[in-house]
Amino acid sequence: MTTGGVMEDRSEAASALDRLTERLDSVGAEQVRHGGRLNAFEDDLRGVHKNVVRLRGDVTEVRQEVSGLESAVSDTRKVLDAFIEQYSRDREVARAQAELARLTTVFHAEFAQRKQTRALARGLVHTLTAQAVRRKVVNTITVRSCVEERMLLEPTYWLAPAIMAVAANFRDETEQGERAQAHACTLDAAKANLFFALTSSRLGNEAEAAAWMDTYLQSLDPEELGQDFCVVLDAIANHELGEKALSYTRQAMVGWNQSTSRMPGTAQWSTRLRTMRREIADDEYTALRETCAAQWETLQYGWALATVPGRTLAYLQRQFPDGPDGPDRPVSDGRHVETALERLINQLEPDEAHLHEQMRRLERIVEHDGDLEAAAQAHEPLMGPEAEPVPFIELLDQAVFAPDTTPLGPAARRMALRAIWPTLETAAARAVTESQRRLPRHITLTVAGYSWALPTNSRRSIDPDPILADLAARLEQQTQARSDAVVRRWPRVCGVLLFGAATGALVVPFVDGVTRGLFFLLILAAAAWVLWEICGLPIRKRHVRERGDQLRHEAVTTLAQALQQQDEFFTAWHENMRDLAPLTRWAGTSNSPDQQQRNRTSMEGEGG
Repeated sequence: MTTGGVMEDRSEAASALDRLTERLDSVGAEQVRHGGRLNAFEDDLRGVHKNVVRLRGDVTEVRQEVSGLESAVSDTRKVLDAFIEQYSRDREVARAQAELARLTTVFHAEFAQRKQTRALARGLVHTLTAQAVRRKVVNTITVRSCVEERMLLEPTYWLAPAIMAVAANFRDETEQGERAQAHACTLDAAKANLFFALTSSRLGNEAEAAAWMDTYLQSLDPEELGQDFCVVLDAIANHELGEKALSYTRQAMVGWNQSTSRMPGTAQWSTRLRTMRREIADDEYTALRETCAAQWETLQYGWALATVPGRTLAYLQRQFPDGPDGPDRPVSDGRHVETALERLINQLEPDEAHLHEQMRRLERIVEHDGDLEAAAQAHEPLMGPEAEPVPFIELLDQAVFAPDTTPLGPAARRMALRAIWPTLETAAARAVTESQRRLPRHITLTVAGYSWALPTNSRRSIDPDPILADLAARLEQQTQARSDAVVRRWPRVCGVLLFGAATGALVVPFVDGVTRGLFFLLILAAAAWVLWEICGLPIRKRHVRERGDQLRHEAVTTLAQALQQQDEFFTAWHENMRDLAPLTRWAGTSNSPDQQQRNRTSMEGEGG
């Protein structure tokens, strides 16, 4: 290479180096510029971070303000709901007050006269008023004018002509009194008849009271008896209306019982009495139950039916400690008649009671500040459950078997008992008859597969010793037979020995490992069984003997208990059936021909 070429190469290298230096300088300058930009960007980021922190604080404050606003809205809503509820209550109170004012006006306009009519009726039926009229302390003209005014003001109210009839009696105006009585009965026959009966009794005329009471009883519907009848029945039972009224009422009650029974015959009272029977407990007569399982259900029910007369008598003696008739003549001060008369006079008519019921409901709304639910719960209807009509049969059932649910007193409950007594007696007799029908002549006791038929008649005593000895002998024979059957079973022994020998000679030499061990164990088990079969014969015989002895002991014990319980069971059965006679004697009906025939039938069946 020449000198000129070398110089050119150096010149080009220097030029390239200069260009590289310039580029490096430009890169450095760019880095400086970028560094400034990065610093500015970092400053901007710091500013943004500060803004974000400040914004977060603002958001937190806004959130707190929103939460406070929600709480304020919730409080406002509660206040608004309370206001709306109170407004609704105030509106209900205002409506109730307005309606109550209107109904009060209507009530006073339409029924205010009845209050004065009732007051006049209470005065006229008082014995002091009658005495004052007889002594001419009170002018009869005044009495007549008062009752005629009531009649003109209340022409459709039954009490107005009723008190006119009482006033006519004071004036000895028979014809006018009869017309007034007829008019009162036309308006409300039941109440008018009862009013005249009670008034006559209070004024001392028992014959007239009995006649009116008979008419009153005939006007009643036995399927719908009100509480008036219960109060009157107490008065009649306590002899406050005289003997004739008592006799009429007894006849009516007997007739109602026969005609209004809701079930055929005495089925209703039979059902009631059978619920009083004594059931056998699970721990009673366990041995007898076990040895006659096939017959036990029938025996158990028949035995329970036999307890009906005794249980019924015990219940009636608790409920009626003075007997079915009570004292010879109960002491009474007339308070039942007074109560019945006061109740009858004060009783609201249906239209009056309906309006009064509406007023009471509105008063409850006002008292509870418009709370309709609380007012409905606090409201008590005038016609409560105890004031609803009740069928006569149900009343009798309550009077005799559920005294806590009836308002009747002891004397009235005794009348109810007398009314249903013939059907109760017949129901008890039918229970005994069915019990006797279920009583078998013989009972079969089965123990350890052996059975004995034994009589059930309590008069025929059973000697248990021969039966127990027979069972023990049979079981001893059975045990001996089983013991004799235990012998050495040589075919099986030979078979097992042959199997063991064949296995040891033909199988064991050709196997190894676990299989050989299993076959060795099998051969040892076979050898052990053979030894037990040959040498364990006495042990097996003793085991069979012990089991037989245990079975014999248990069987004999069970049979002995069953024989004792059988005697007690059927003795109690017959004694319970004989309780029918004391039941009829308690009511004083044991000498009746029907009862004598029932007793003869029962005794003949028992003897058979």
